[in-house]
Amino acid sequence: MLKSTLVVVAVSIAAGATIRASAFAIFAFLVVTALGGVILLKGTSLTEAVVSCVEVLVLMEICYLVGLFAFSLWNIQKRRKKNSITERSHVTGKRPHG
Repeated sequence: MLKSTLVVVAVSIAAGATIRASAFAIFAFLVVTALGGVILLKGTSLTEAVVSCVEVLVLMEICYLVGLFAFSLWNIQKRRKKNSITERSHVTGKRPHG
């Protein structure tokens, strides 16, 4: 279960940086549905399977938001760095390299 949780966390963070929320919602629903089927096939009760699926879904959503937030901050920093380079070129009269 720990390995699958780590995979879910990594995929959700990466998804936060690359795909839209609606696509992630569909993806998360499919993953949780498949996970619920596997848990039910192992012989656990329906309530335990539902609780486990909701836990995984909440974890996926939190990790998606973390990835989205981190990627947004990274883009803002990248833009600031790019803008500071162009601002210096106006002051010195030289063009930035690269």
